[in-house]
Amino acid sequence: MSEPGLSIVGDIAPGFPARSGYGTRAYGNTKPADPKACWLVVRPDGRVTAYAGKVEYGQNIRTGFAVEVAEELRLPLTDVEIVLGDTNRTPWDMGTFGSQSTARVGLQLRLAAATARETLLELGSDRLDLPREELALADGRVAYKSDPERAFTYSELLAEKTIEREIDEAAQLTEPRDFTVMGSDVHRIDAEPRVTGRAVYSQDLLRPRMLFARILRASSFGARLVEIDSSAAEQMPGVVSVARDGDLVAVLASDDESAERALSVVQATWEGGTKGSTVDIPGLLAETKRDPIAVQETGDVEQAFRRAENVLQATYYAPHISNLPMEPRAAVAEWQGDRLTVWAGTQRPFGLRTELAGMFRIPEADVRVISMEIGGGFGTKSWYPTGSEAARLARIAGRPVRVAYTRQEDCTEGTFRPAALIEIKSAFRADGTITAWQCEAIHAGPLGHIAQRGAETPYAINDVAVTVYCARSLVRVGSYRSLGGAVNHFARESHIDEIANTLAIDPLELRMRNLSQPRYRRVLAAAASRFGWQPGAVPTRRGVGLSLGEDVGSYVGTCVELALEPREVRVRRVVTAIDCGLVVNPEGVRNQVEGSTMMGLGAALYEAIEISDGIVLNSGLSRYQVPRITDTPQIEVVLAGDPGDPSTGAGEPGLVTVAPAIANGIFDATAQRIRELPLKRQLR
Repeated sequence: MSEPGLSIVGDIAPGFPARSGYGTRAYGNTKPADPKACWLVVRPDGRVTAYAGKVEYGQNIRTGFAVEVAEELRLPLTDVEIVLGDTNRTPWDMGTFGSQSTARVGLQLRLAAATARETLLELGSDRLDLPREELALADGRVAYKSDPERAFTYSELLAEKTIEREIDEAAQLTEPRDFTVMGSDVHRIDAEPRVTGRAVYSQDLLRPRMLFARILRASSFGARLVEIDSSAAEQMPGVVSVARDGDLVAVLASDDESAERALSVVQATWEGGTKGSTVDIPGLLAETKRDPIAVQETGDVEQAFRRAENVLQATYYAPHISNLPMEPRAAVAEWQGDRLTVWAGTQRPFGLRTELAGMFRIPEADVRVISMEIGGGFGTKSWYPTGSEAARLARIAGRPVRVAYTRQEDCTEGTFRPAALIEIKSAFRADGTITAWQCEAIHAGPLGHIAQRGAETPYAINDVAVTVYCARSLVRVGSYRSLGGAVNHFARESHIDEIANTLAIDPLELRMRNLSQPRYRRVLAAAASRFGWQPGAVPTRRGVGLSLGEDVGSYVGTCVELALEPREVRVRRVVTAIDCGLVVNPEGVRNQVEGSTMMGLGAALYEAIEISDGIVLNSGLSRYQVPRITDTPQIEVVLAGDPGDPSTGAGEPGLVTVAPAIANGIFDATAQRIRELPLKRQLR
């Protein structure tokens, strides 16, 4: 039943293919409960509420959605409320990944708001007894263009009305030249609660009679619990019980501290577990590669190499790294009879709902998942076991239960970016024309779709063969910002610079000679121009490097300037040009690219998970190095897109060009070509 006011309903999964794509292959999360849902309500008081199944974990989509709705309905931002990620209130959504929020859901909300705008104009036309063409919307009013004092507010037009309209896919969207909100810098609408501590995360939630859980974890990956003695723990102050459900064992207590103390005295015996250590991973990848996927095939590569003037072959390696979101996973679960509510920091609230319903064999309608504020995710919070652990324990206890991971737990019980071994072979002429390209990319784990992203070459080469493989993994792998894109770009763009060095051609010039797609050329030229790129054959000893990339439909070019000391790299300056089509909020795009740059800097220079026989040796921040504020370079972001192109993602593309640009800069400064990440460890 529609809410009072004007409700706009529409397709529940705009633009998403029903049975293909990353979400389907990764999670099987493909079945909306209903074909239609309410996307937007203009309420009788004139305020607007928009609904989306996406979640906010730092990427600022709450602000972006509000900007789009405010633009189409001619409202101040303060009159727009955005409701996200609640399976009882928002449209079904596959999950917040792949930089799809603005590209797909943002467009749907614009269409919903534009449909509401046209409906309000119709209502205004009736009340003012004027033709629709003579009316305009501004500041929450429908007014006569020739006499703006003749007007009705949205509240007056909707008083005591309940109207429902379906989204008009042909609704006229506001043209960029007429924007008053979109295309301008807008600061986060949720900034104040985040910096004052009023924002509520899963760890902050308190329910009546809630218990705090600490879970017994395996001694190493794959180890099996043989025996347990919890008698001492059960007698400790504050402990309510030690619960067991199959392989799940947890101390339930009245507070975190009591649960932690009791867990420390639980005696457990384990057997089995993963063997193998960090040094074994490259060999393991090479020996166990399987399930080849032909990503790009044109021409005849073998014949092209036989007639090649020059051939270059090299192998590149990237280790497992942690997604390391600022907020470790947490969830609260509460049963009321056979109905379950879970509050969780998940990127996939609807996917978690499906999994919980299947686990407990109850209808999805009896499960509600509410996605709280989330302190980062970068893909690893798509898989969210914390929610099911809390639900299982709450059912045993008959009381609400909170499960909150420690930093170390979030690392070991989460997912890692797949390690990758990438071999590239190229052929090229003396003038720099690349004539053949062969790439074999082996990514750890069973998720071949992760390996595909960014594997294709953007260069205009007649004979190309790009193949990706899965391989055995020592650890649990999963999504990472840009999936395999960052690793694949590191290998490809490093190799392009190696060709430039072989031929003594400026790296920028070599790329331009082999690029035909105008959007690639535009971002590369824009970045080089802002950076002040000086042509020269590498190594120039200036410590500058560049790279080119594309991810989620957006194009990026990056230039870096480095300062090198013995076994130390300081990134002094980064310039990235991005073409993500129509920009909703320039400030939001710049923030995303800046964040991507810092994340990419860590992955390029420092980050690597150390493993020994199934145990992560550096699961805490005391031993896992990430960039600090003192490592922050000067970052400049150039918006190089055409507003006539559809909006594409801004959250991931800025990451993929960072590591290769730094690697190329190191070579330019030292003549040392490093083909293995993290780069700092390989410096001589």
